[in-house]
Amino acid sequence: MISVLARLFALFLFICWSTLSNANENIRVTIDSSNTVFNYFSSDNRNYSFEQIKQLDKSQWIAADNFAAYGLVDRHYWMRFSVKLTADMIRGPLYLEIANPLVDKIDVHLIIGNEVRHFVAGDKIDVSKRPIATPELYFPLPTANGLTLDVYLRYQDEAASVLPLAITNSKESFEQVSVHGIFIGIIVGIALLLLVTTGAFYRKEKLNIYRYFIGLVLFGTFGILGLEGVASTYIFNALPWLQNLLLPPLFVLTLWCSIQITRELIDHQTQEYSLVHNLLTWLARSIVIIAAILLALPAFVAVLASLIALHVGIVLVALSLILLGIRTKQFQPLLVAAWLAFIISLLIKTTYFSGVLKIPTELFNLATFIYTFQFVLWGAVILCRYIQINEDAFALKSKLLAQSQGDYEELEESLNEYRDEQASMEALFDERTFELNVTLRELQETNRQLEEQATNDALTGGKNRKFFDQRLQAEYRLSRRQNTPLSLLLLDADKFKLVNDNHGHLAGDQVLVEISKIASRILKRPNDYVCRYGGEEFAILLSNTDQKGAEKVAEVIRQRIAETIVKTENIDLQVTVSIGVSTLFIEPETADSQLFEQADQALYFAKASGRNLVKTFQEFESSAKN
Repeated sequence: MISVLARLFALFLFICWSTLSNANENIRVTIDSSNTVFNYFSSDNRNYSFEQIKQLDKSQWIAADNFAAYGLVDRHYWMRFSVKLTADMIRGPLYLEIANPLVDKIDVHLIIGNEVRHFVAGDKIDVSKRPIATPELYFPLPTANGLTLDVYLRYQDEAASVLPLAITNSKESFEQVSVHGIFIGIIVGIALLLLVTTGAFYRKEKLNIYRYFIGLVLFGTFGILGLEGVASTYIFNALPWLQNLLLPPLFVLTLWCSIQITRELIDHQTQEYSLVHNLLTWLARSIVIIAAILLALPAFVAVLASLIALHVGIVLVALSLILLGIRTKQFQPLLVAAWLAFIISLLIKTTYFSGVLKIPTELFNLATFIYTFQFVLWGAVILCRYIQINEDAFALKSKLLAQSQGDYEELEESLNEYRDEQASMEALFDERTFELNVTLRELQETNRQLEEQATNDALTGGKNRKFFDQRLQAEYRLSRRQNTPLSLLLLDADKFKLVNDNHGHLAGDQVLVEISKIASRILKRPNDYVCRYGGEEFAILLSNTDQKGAEKVAEVIRQRIAETIVKTENIDLQVTVSIGVSTLFIEPETADSQLFEQADQALYFAKASGRNLVKTFQEFESSAKN
């Protein structure tokens, strides 16, 4: 178990180092009151449209110093601010990041020049409606160097909290998403490891403390996944209201499990101190009742009530431990550390979301780690208790051994069985971990092979039509967004039917393979692919390539194929190809099939003009007019 935790910690350090080493390639501009002027508008009439909001008089907007936008109470307001997009920022797609996954609903209106973009997101909105389906909210920005981006946000939340805002580029955004995903994976991995280990102990000993620990890990993990936005994105994505209903009771039940574990651990000490025993018993029962009541309360009332219950409960537990320590003169460091981790992480997260103090995002993430680490501390407390129980049993057996030498063999046999069983459990765990890793690697390799098979042409080894169709749509979007030319080459083997009829289909297949190989060798860029469109026809997409560049590439391919002798089993063949070239700047009104249709017309024009030629769509048009 220790070795697995050490590996997880090493992975966490590697992620941090990788993020820092690539920081100079990323763009992150934090938007706060130090560099941006915020204005707010709030009204009892919640039906204001965006057009009405834009027409509000300047005096109707409230300065940030005179408006409380958070506080864990019901809030509905509009916020506006402006950001100037500089040349240093516009090196690729930009995103507006809202690093609060607990927002119920937020309407985002982005304005630059005459372009307006509108998005809706939040944990009460279906995840499929988000621009990017991630726990944190990302909204693609319209970009234009030197212009000012105006942002209008309509915020609706039953338990309003802070809105950490930033502008990031795609590399920064997707790195944050990747690191967050790995971080959540580590949390889930630790939770699963503790659940499996504790389940094994419970199957053997049937002690209540193991059941409480399993509940602590389950409730605590689902709670932290809810705060991190993972639950609303991946677990409750079809039922977003369910998270808001369950999140407050989950944390309250986590406290209840912690209290029950504490009672089990100090039960032998509280038997002679009824005050602490009765206090913890009364507190545990009250917490269960509160958790049930929270299910029937409105969201913002449930949040406030759960926070009050958590803090009051923790204070009473701390008081009980202090009184017990004073009475017995005994303290359990691991138990105190576990409660401190609970208290510190809860305090940081409450402060962060309530907006009472400005908490850095890094400290919030650290609180998540501390909250997860408390599970390990609780597990260590229970393990120490388990060891203590066994040590007490061993001491009793040793005492009996001193009293009666005849019981020595029985005691030694029990001790050996205990050691063998412990070694067997460790070996079993290591074996299962190894098998899981091997299975995971095999599954990843199988998935990679299936993905390649789905997009590769079985005959030529190049890409198939499915890959071409997907690539064409992606290049359309890239050309439209970046206003760059997109070129398409359509190749068709001349008189290919005669090759099949006269020399057989195997020779024809060899010709197609050779054409694909020659064209692939000529393409230099890693994102240029030769796709077999059908039969003897091939398609090549050239992104960010104008017509002259496309004609040049097509002519080189045509000449190289014409100069190549295709060696088959029975005869050496010399084949030629005709190539149609089409180039477009993709506009919003450009039809999806326009680029292909123009290249197809150019190809047939090349065929009609005598074959073994490169023709463009412009040449086809000129010929048609003449």
